[in-house]
Amino acid sequence: MRARPGYVVRIRPADVGSRVSVRSISGERYRDVVGELLSWADGILRIRRRDGSIVDVAEDLVVAGKVVPPAPRRQARAGTAAAGIDDLELEEIAGSGWQGFESSWLGRWLLRASAGFTGRANSVLPLGDAGLPLAAALDRVRRWYADRGLPMRFQVPLPARAELDSALAELGWTTSDRNHVLTAPISAVLAAVPDRDDLPVLVVEAVPSPTWLRLYRYRGAPPPPVALRQLVQADHPVFMSIRDGDEPLAIARGALGSGWIGITAVEVAESVRRRGLGTHIVRELCALAATAGPDPAHSAYLQVQTGNAAALALYDRLGFTRHHDYQYRIAPDRVDCGKREGSEG
Repeated sequence: MRARPGYVVRIRPADVGSRVSVRSISGERYRDVVGELLSWADGILRIRRRDGSIVDVAEDLVVAGKVVPPAPRRQARAGTAAAGIDDLELEEIAGSGWQGFESSWLGRWLLRASAGFTGRANSVLPLGDAGLPLAAALDRVRRWYADRGLPMRFQVPLPARAELDSALAELGWTTSDRNHVLTAPISAVLAAVPDRDDLPVLVVEAVPSPTWLRLYRYRGAPPPPVALRQLVQADHPVFMSIRDGDEPLAIARGALGSGWIGITAVEVAESVRRRGLGTHIVRELCALAATAGPDPAHSAYLQVQTGNAAALALYDRLGFTRHHDYQYRIAPDRVDCGKREGSEG
């Protein structure tokens, strides 16, 4: 271990099994890791973060370390499925349900690119520390997106990353599209909406068919050709439709993973609106997820723009409650990453 002025190492191999905070250095860059110390052998500390990721830290690079209290479990909001899961954990799960064509990690920042289609798939998701001072991290981000012909954009979870949001605001980054992230226990959704036996044919597909795509809209308009590739960017996507013959009446997309189902692309044909088909296709998607494979879902999440009153009313009836928000920060036309120094934190 490297002794540094002002730093003290207060952990030892006997602390395996405890939650620890460890700072290491490589060159002039510091890296902080907090999590359960799984092992300490052959000069390597193995630490499991709260999100489940495993980090190996070389003992000879450690400059500080201590045992810390267990992470507090956040109290669940009334009616929500999210007992104990924090905003960043849920955002990481949601990120796996709508992945970029390309992605790259910068510390705990996830950089994503998908030819410009949708904000989530073409933005940085900051799930923790970038491992660099903010100016240097933003310069890396700028070059990564410039190489792909895309602007710099952050999807900032709030309130978890409020400090970063404020730092970007000081640098002139503008806001766009604030969204609520809503969650519900699947049991609550199923209880809120009785099963129906009068629905037309219910079709489930692993890849969206031309019939499903006929009803899909993005921001109210027909999607570009690249949308088909984006829709399947998930570990376990599922596409559901209610049909009358070859006519789609309602559609929805689900993404399964980590005991959750993410729900997107809920659409109802204009000719059959106000008949409860939107409510019921969400219910059927949750019912399917609750019995899916070796990792059935216990909870559901979805994202809704803050001004979409009709969608918010629909999901309120289904038992969804607000978990947290996110908004986008878009870089100014001219970005001087050197204006602000210091750690991103």
